[in-house]
Amino acid sequence: MMNKINPDTAKLLVLLAALIAAAVTFGVYIPSLGNGFVNWDDDTYVLNNIYIQGFSAENLGVIFFKVFFSNYAPLHLLSYSLDFAIWGLDPFGFHLTNSILHAANTFLVALLAARLADTRGCFETKGLFVMALASGLLFGLHPLHVESVAWVTERKDVLNALFFLFGLHAYLSYLKGPSRRAYYILTLFFFTLSLLSKAMTVTMPLVLLMIDLYPLGRLKTEGLKRLIIEKLPFFGLSLLIALISIWSQSGALAPIEKLPLDDRLHVAARGALFYIYKSLVPLGLAPLYPRDFAMGFNLWFAAYTIVLASITALAVLALKRTGAPLSAWGYYLVTLLPVIGIMQAGRQAAADRYTYIPSIGLVILVAAGAAYLVQKKKAFVPVLAAITLLSALLSFLTVRQTGVWKDSAALWTREIKVFPEYPNGHVGRGLTYVFAGDFNGAVADLDKGIGLKPGSNLLYEAYFYRGIALSSLGRIQEGLSDFTAAINLKPDEKIPYRNRGNAYMRAGEPDLAIRDLKQAADLPPVDGGAFIDLGLAYMRTGDRENAYESMERALALGDKGALPYLKELEGARQN
Repeated sequence: MMNKINPDTAKLLVLLAALIAAAVTFGVYIPSLGNGFVNWDDDTYVLNNIYIQGFSAENLGVIFFKVFFSNYAPLHLLSYSLDFAIWGLDPFGFHLTNSILHAANTFLVALLAARLADTRGCFETKGLFVMALASGLLFGLHPLHVESVAWVTERKDVLNALFFLFGLHAYLSYLKGPSRRAYYILTLFFFTLSLLSKAMTVTMPLVLLMIDLYPLGRLKTEGLKRLIIEKLPFFGLSLLIALISIWSQSGALAPIEKLPLDDRLHVAARGALFYIYKSLVPLGLAPLYPRDFAMGFNLWFAAYTIVLASITALAVLALKRTGAPLSAWGYYLVTLLPVIGIMQAGRQAAADRYTYIPSIGLVILVAAGAAYLVQKKKAFVPVLAAITLLSALLSFLTVRQTGVWKDSAALWTREIKVFPEYPNGHVGRGLTYVFAGDFNGAVADLDKGIGLKPGSNLLYEAYFYRGIALSSLGRIQEGLSDFTAAINLKPDEKIPYRNRGNAYMRAGEPDLAIRDLKQAADLPPVDGGAFIDLGLAYMRTGDRENAYESMERALALGDKGALPYLKELEGARQN
């Protein structure tokens, strides 16, 4: 199959190259197995997510039939359930799964590169070996992919890519002859699994059409109409998942009045070039890239547009010799489209994780260049040496980058190092210090973060957690001021009322405390803890009847922490 002269040898060498790439990749990610969870979404998806803790009908119902954290990705959550069943909440197991999935993706990318090249009959045995090895190592070891692998939350990236790659392999098998219908169904099946892991691959039908055009050349033999009809089930699934995603993220998407169309187009044009630059120069990587640049239709936008148009023109001109550059460039742009910034969710201008699938086409193009040198210039040894040196460099950068995700403090310290004049890192590390009990460190970071004028959501968190830190340091009045600021930003959030109420109790103002704690108890979601706090406030004022009623409410809500206080109040009644 792989070589018209010696196909069996070619198959074995390509398989060997893919295995080498996967093994090296897994080895480089071994340090990440010692990482913990971070306080950026890991708490929401894993640590505090009761729905991954067992396979009950209720848990599975929530996973498959409800939107979770503004995303519909049930297989992503189900994979956490499997991890929890094996490892509990030990982060080692979650990181191990991510690393295994990434190594598997590396293996599949290497095989895919060789299979695509073989459809053109471009390379013989050594060329195919280099094609597979180079593409696998470049994909597996590139530090831009660390975020997708070393961050537990981004399990969705590696899982989504796994099914996407299986789908591409099934599609190539569908076109080869025997069992065509079975492979077509299998392609559709893997595409569905991919979408249920993350909606990133909604553009897969377009990817299949691009593969039809090049390298397969099916347009000439079968016609565009047939190719499109063949993809209709895929387009239907894409449309369904796209609509579900837009609906599920409706609360998270930036409204057009806050981020106008010209700003979105600027972010998109800049992002497309930003990822190319970071692929070539993977330095200064950060967890979160703020929108720290002037947007709209300005000179920078014009420059980005000219560069993008120039790259496209060069790829078109290359058609005289090969369609590979245009195919790789088109694949990159099409797969990047869902996260390029037109539908903006979140406060980031870009994210390393967005390159995980889009990078595959460019990686294969570079690998094809290496294979060309081997095939045409007989440069097998020099090319192999270059691949080895580049792999060593990428491995060093990747190991260093996995340390960024070691824990929350390391994560936000890195953000501060790259973007010291933006609030995200300071607030993130401040929250980390609050949970670690380092209240002085928390106040210092949160002071800095608030001074840098974050957006309302981040400012709310900064005030609220600085209030906790200040109260814990005995600076009650300052803490009260921060809780009030948090309430002013989000008056329907119950937790700041509860914390301010408890702070008023410490300040010796029980009436104000009871007012806040009543508000906290009434606001959704109703929980027993708020009623216990209210009951304690009543006990402090000597109002035993209201205290008893509050504790009974807490017990009725399932909070057994109320039992000792109920016994104490009953004893006081008897006396």
